Parts: sequence; structure tokens; C-alpha cells
Amino acid sequence: MEFIEQIDPKEHDAFVSSHPLCNLLQSSAWAKVKDNWNHKIVGVKENNVLIASALVLIKPLPLSFTILYMPRGPILDYENLELVSFFFSQWKAFAKRHHAIYTVFDPAIHCNDYTLDEVNDERYETMDTILSYLKQNGAIFKGFTKHIDETIQPRFHANVVLNDDFEQGFTKSGRKSLSIAQKKKIEMRRYGIDGVEAFAHVMHATEERKQISLRDAAYFTNLMEAYGDNAFLCLAILPLQQLYEECKKKLNQVELDLENCPEHAKKKRFTLQEQMDSLTREVRVLSQNIEIHGKEVAVAGGLCVKFGSTAELLYAGMNDTFKRYMAPYLTFYTCMKWSFEQGCDSCNMGGIEGDLKGGLTKFKANFHPVINEYIGEFVVLHHRWMYKILMYLLERKKRGKHA
Repeated sequence: MEFIEQIDPKEHDAFVSSHPLCNLLQSSAWAKVKDNWNHKIVGVKENNVLIASALVLIKPLPLSFTILYMPRGPILDYENLELVSFFFSQWKAFAKRHHAIYTVFDPAIHCNDYTLDEVNDERYETMDTILSYLKQNGAIFKGFTKHIDETIQPRFHANVVLNDDFEQGFTKSGRKSLSIAQKKKIEMRRYGIDGVEAFAHVMHATEERKQISLRDAAYFTNLMEAYGDNAFLCLAILPLQQLYEECKKKLNQVELDLENCPEHAKKKRFTLQEQMDSLTREVRVLSQNIEIHGKEVAVAGGLCVKFGSTAELLYAGMNDTFKRYMAPYLTFYTCMKWSFEQGCDSCNMGGIEGDLKGGLTKFKANFHPVINEYIGEFVVLHHRWMYKILMYLLERKKRGKHA
């Protein structure tokens, strides 16, 4: 076996995309997205055949130190002790040459897969061999964490798997919400770079609603350019002017019906009065939104990326002002359809909390996902005392933000 410090990106992508542990975050283009890090692609060859590969992100620190991170990597057979031992023995020398304080990696190994209506048996004992091999080679396991913010990448993901009629698996509530979005004449449009600003605006509305920090237009542009045709950006467009004109027409008709309705037909007059009040409110709201947004407005959006036979819905958001139109349901459905049309086996909707509770899990449950539980995060220490100092400083910084 031979450890190689610069694997050709095309060779790496071909290997990763056909591997059982295939993951978007190990594609060579991910380094272009994370352009605030340096990077390398390393690997192991046997008889000139690639048998292990890893995209390595390198974070420069003061005094020439670095942090190394292999997102969802390395890609190799973790049940092959000889290969695991060789890779990590060579890795330590690689880390030394790059003055690394520590390495973080979180391989795309599933320790459990189940749907939300199945019993989660937590079959962690199946990971014993892999955990043993990694421990023997100096990796410190962070444990089977539950909270989404305990690891760099979420350990629990909601993944919709391809089948002949996948939408039939949606919950009754999910199908109803999808139907509402379609009846409200929301149009899903695919965009290139020209849609990034509008998408960033939708994501900013999501940030304000959840009080979190996501990404800006420059980041989304970078992502779109890195993946080209394998990136799918869609926006849910609400036709405000069209809805206003249709609503106004209905209101005029109801007013006419009420005018011609006999006084003694109290039940009918009551129903018509209710309809008129409702339509009057709707016309007023639509008129106000037209003044603010124009004839149409992007109310939700999603950014999905294909790699190998997998697709990741990396970012999705909505403008809370228009939440009653249920646009996120149509957005997620559209991204899933695109993924499966591209030949993907699955469409990953992203991370959820490990207790399988909360609003995010409740929303994603509507699409009948398989919960992929990853093995978790590992650390390899190269400078123990420097690592302790760095963790102390980061913890102080974190406490300062929450003070």
C-alpha cells in the first residue's frame, strides 16, 4: 500500500461517488465551497488502484499551526484493520508535516436506519469493531451524541428514499399542505446564479424567524458555481397580482349575490356575508403585499446538490409572512422530484435532533423519511497541550457570546 498526498480530483470523485460511503461533503468541489480553508486530497493505492481517499480541509492558525478536517471522510473500508491502520499511521505523518494541532473526522457510516413509525433499536453494538479499530489508531470517539449542535455535522438526518410512488408515503397532513400550495397557484421555478439574490433574501427571512445565522448570497453563488448543472436552485413564486384579480372578481360576485339575496334567506345571507368579509380581508392583504413586493414574490426556496447517486437539500427557507400558502411543502417536493429525475437513490433533507422531536423533525416527518443515524465524530490529537489551550480559548469565546 502507498499513501499519496495529492490524488487527482477526478479520480477521487470517481472513487467516492461509487463507494458505499459516498457523500457530497467528500466531493472535490466541496473544497471550492469552503474556500476559506486550504485543502488537499489524500489517498491510499494498492497495485496502483485507489482503495482509500479523503478530501482534507486545512484551517490555517497563527504560528503556522493548522486544524485538519475530513467532512464525512475518509472514504475507505473501516472493517479492514490493515487499511485503517495504514491510513492513520500515514495520516499522523501528514498531520505533522502540516503542523496540525488536531484532526476531526466524521465518516458517513450509518449505525442505524429506521423510519419514524418504527422502533429504534439503537443497534450500536454493530459499530464495536469499527470503533475498536479506530481507537487502536488513536481516534477519540465523541460518543453517540443526541443534540444537533454537539457535532460539526448533524448525526441524525432525514432522508427520502426513491420508490415508484414516493409521494404516497407522505402523511395526510403533508399531502393536504402540498395541495394547498398547488391550489394557491404557487409556481416552482428553477434558477441559476440569477436567482441567488432572491434566494438569499428568503434565507434571510428564515434567519430572522429562527434567530440563527446562515449564509449570504456570495456563499450560495460559490456553491452554485462549484457544482454547475448538479446544483438545483428553485424558488416558490407567489403570483400576487393574479391572486388579487381573481379574489377581487370573487368579491364582486359575492357582493352581487348578497345584494340579490332575499332578506328572509337568513342562512344564505349569513354565509354570503362571511364570504364577503373573508374576501375583503384577502383583497386588502394582497393589495398591501403588491405595494411592497410587486406583482409576484419569492416566498420560499431550496438549494439541492447531486453527487453520485445521492442528493442533498442543503438549504431551504421561507418568508414567514406567507406561511399560510404552505410553499415549503412544494419546495421540498420539487427538490425530491428533481433528485429522482437525475437518477438519485435518495434526497437527504438534512439534519434533525437526535431525540426526534421539535418543529424541524415534525415538518420533515410529513415526507416519510428514513432516519439515517451516522456513527458520529472523532478527534485525533497531534499536540495535546496546544489542543487543550485552543479548546479553553474557544470555550471562553463561546461563553462571551452567550453572556
